[in-house]
Amino acid sequence: MIMGPLLTIVHVLAAVLLLGPVTVAVSQFQVQALKAHEGDTTAGGAARVLYRITQTYGMLSLLVPLVGFAIMFTGDYWHNGRFHASLLLSVVAWALLLFVIMPRQKTMMGALRLLPEDELTHDFQVANWNKSQVAVGNVCAGSSRSSGSSLRYS
Repeated sequence: MIMGPLLTIVHVLAAVLLLGPVTVAVSQFQVQALKAHEGDTTAGGAARVLYRITQTYGMLSLLVPLVGFAIMFTGDYWHNGRFHASLLLSVVAWALLLFVIMPRQKTMMGALRLLPEDELTHDFQVANWNKSQVAVGNVCAGSSRSSGSSLRYS
């Protein structure tokens, strides 16, 4: 009887403590990496920290869907579709982080020569830094519209 509430507490704590830092690190990494590419050494340090947060907390965040799956065994959750959908979305998000976001961050870090020496296994190349700039520019332009100013990117 105590296992259900205990697992629920672990699940909620893991979600708050592990997914929050990953979300912030992933959202800020591209901005800092682009600034580092333009020569900002402070942004290079920030990109390095954000990369490590994504790597560490990203792997630990697998705990959230795993504990969620364990919770399904503690009660009558098998017949409720929203729990299945929630687990599926969690696994898809984690797979996206692991197989898309983390490799792209590693490529950017390698191109910036900010990876530790043991991780510099080959010559990393970013095909189009301007593609990153457009994405960052869209975020900046979206936030500036509310203040009345406009930004132009060429």
